[in-house]
Amino acid sequence: MSGELPYTLQNSTSLIILDLSEYYFSGSIPEWIGDKLSNLIVLSLRSNNFDGHIPHKICAGRSLQNLDLAQNNISGAIPKCFNNFSAMATKNKSSGDLEIWTTFQSNVFHLSALLVLKGREDEYSTTLGLVTSIDLSVNSLTGEIPKEIGNLIGLRSLNLSRNLLIGNIPDIIGKLELLESLDLSMNRLYGEIPSSFSNLNFLNHFNVSYNNLT
Repeated sequence: MSGELPYTLQNSTSLIILDLSEYYFSGSIPEWIGDKLSNLIVLSLRSNNFDGHIPHKICAGRSLQNLDLAQNNISGAIPKCFNNFSAMATKNKSSGDLEIWTTFQSNVFHLSALLVLKGREDEYSTTLGLVTSIDLSVNSLTGEIPKEIGNLIGLRSLNLSRNLLIGNIPDIIGKLELLESLDLSMNRLYGEIPSSFSNLNFLNHFNVSYNNLT
């Protein structure tokens, strides 16, 4: 499959998992993905040929827990509105959230998704509702890492590697105390590794190599 993302997808408003990785789609990521598909929990457009900027309307996906746009040709800055991903901005899932997820799993249909975390692709099913990740690696993103990402305190994996990002590593990333994997390698970052990273007690995969850090 190739070409642009099918416009008819915007009618699938009840979708909670959309995995279109490795389909050779091209063109820009459409604005309506965040606007119309606001119930998405997983959005993977990994390994396509998308170009242009990340649309700001993608931030309307307040239920989004896993965003994977890796291995495309996306340029421009990382949107500051990423802090609107409220499902990634809470440390503890409420009992109501987990009950809804269990209902989906047990009574409606079996949900699973392939996620790439810590450099490995694995299938998540029963634990999918607890996983939170952002992967924008292997693109051509520019500018600084937005400080607003530090508000996503429920985030467990952040991969911004192999881009053209500049500036200091934001100190506020040290607030992401649930973070298990952080990859900022192969960018143009400079300055020191923030001392706040000592708060990342769950971190077991950490890569900041191939930058200009001191």
